[in-house]
Amino acid sequence: MMDTTPILAALGRQTLVLSLALPLLLALRQPLLRRFGATVAYASWGLLPLLMGAAWLPASAPAQALRASVVARIEPLLGGPATPLPVVSDPWWPAALAALWLVGALLCAARLVWLQRHFMQDLTPAGEQWQGPEGSGPALVGLVRPRLALPVDFSQRFNAQQQRLVLAHEEVHRLRRDNHWNLLAALLCLLHWFNPLAWLALRRMRADQELACDARVIAEHPGSEAAYGRALLLAQGSQLATGLPWASWQSTHPLIERIEMLKQHSGPAARRKLGLALLGLLAVASTGTVHALRADGGADAAPQAAGIELRMEIAITDSQGGSTRTQRSQPTIRVHAGQPAQVILNGSPKQPTADQVAIEVIAEELGDDKIKISAEIKKGNPLATVSKPKIITKNGTKALIEIGNEGPTGKDMLSIAITPTVLGKTKI
Repeated sequence: MMDTTPILAALGRQTLVLSLALPLLLALRQPLLRRFGATVAYASWGLLPLLMGAAWLPASAPAQALRASVVARIEPLLGGPATPLPVVSDPWWPAALAALWLVGALLCAARLVWLQRHFMQDLTPAGEQWQGPEGSGPALVGLVRPRLALPVDFSQRFNAQQQRLVLAHEEVHRLRRDNHWNLLAALLCLLHWFNPLAWLALRRMRADQELACDARVIAEHPGSEAAYGRALLLAQGSQLATGLPWASWQSTHPLIERIEMLKQHSGPAARRKLGLALLGLLAVASTGTVHALRADGGADAAPQAAGIELRMEIAITDSQGGSTRTQRSQPTIRVHAGQPAQVILNGSPKQPTADQVAIEVIAEELGDDKIKISAEIKKGNPLATVSKPKIITKNGTKALIEIGNEGPTGKDMLSIAITPTVLGKTKI
């Protein structure tokens, strides 16, 4: 069965990043609009995919050092590192949760596809453009070769000046490749369909996208605020596209806010460049922080940060007086590299027996997919060490430890087959 733990862990990290970053972006939105203009406010939404993608980057040495420093300060407050416990089998709920997530993502994707097909049914080819039904709004449609979709009554509903402004607006969308950014945002929403914050982020991003386009058009056509505002009112009546990721001029923006923003001057270009520079510094700092604090340390993390699953097949054979008795057990232990874990058979710490066997193992990554397993085997009551074997194997490859004791009354044999798997890596 496929191990869904890495998928769920990645979604969990991204959900945490989204839940922390979105309130920050919403708090910064109005200050960015007032001080630096709509272009900078729209550009700030690029932080979300950047931060969510930072959790997938391989960990670097400085990032590991920062993470180790933070963990060293947090672990004492939590009572130290958690002690790994043996489990008999893998829990069922990660696979069920992953299946539920996949079904939800597919349903949301199916709805987007249905919306797109329904949207395209209302369009008819008109040369290099699309023609929409009467009363609809203008839009830029497509990804590879985006084309304008204009309503059949475009020339009657908008005067000549308004037509130039509307077309200029769509040209800004084309130059900025807004439809591609919209598709990326929609894909992130599909991945996080269960999180209402993702859909809120999509709605606010689309609103700021329109404000940024409005600001660009007004900057290129000074004195046209009144005509542009009337064009917005005319286009708002019956929008052609409703929330599709690959069409512009959507109905997801608050019209009142757009018209109010037309009254505000975008400010000098130097201020806008300063805002983008500050935004770049914030992106570098926040991305580095998210990368350093990622939960699993990354694919290139230090060995001590890795998690290792040890599937064990234990057989205890007792031969006495011509009869043979074999006791078998198949525990699975998940540990952090370098941290000890223990399995006790025929007894427990609270109820020890004379026949109890305690097996303590420590697994460490050596690089090149090699894993070192150090074991200490104890028997009796009180427990006494009988062997300390050490073996080196590969990720996903079974290794065997055998210990035998032969006495005057019979022979005891302990066989331990261990298959180590580094969590989050492909088995060999």
